[in-house]
Amino acid sequence: MGELQSRTPEELTIPALTTPGIDRREAFADDHVWVGTFRTAPSTWSDWHIHPSYDTYVYLTEGRCRFEFDADGNGVDIVPGGFGLIPAGTPHREGNPDDIPNAGVVFRIGEGPVIEPLDGPPERP
Repeated sequence: MGELQSRTPEELTIPALTTPGIDRREAFADDHVWVGTFRTAPSTWSDWHIHPSYDTYVYLTEGRCRFEFDADGNGVDIVPGGFGLIPAGTPHREGNPDDIPNAGVVFRIGEGPVIEPLDGPPERP
């Protein structure tokens, strides 16, 4: 059995791999789980990327967060108290389309590389 652990906000670390534009903080990570927080400044977007073998679950605490899945801007919005799911291997970018910061908690469950950058949005079929 493992030991109980906790992390204060000051103990969260910047992950080794991240996308520009998003302030991510890592609380816990092992071979199958990544847990942390994010904060995004107004009118800021991440680069396009995937989480190859990780399902990503998001809980939003402040602002509005948008996940886009193609160059046309198709995607979903999450509002405070809401949840989002990005299935493993889904090309996307996330951002803050509003004029106030957003913030939330991220849980990733899977294995292998946590994040892989992409050159841009996926091409249309």
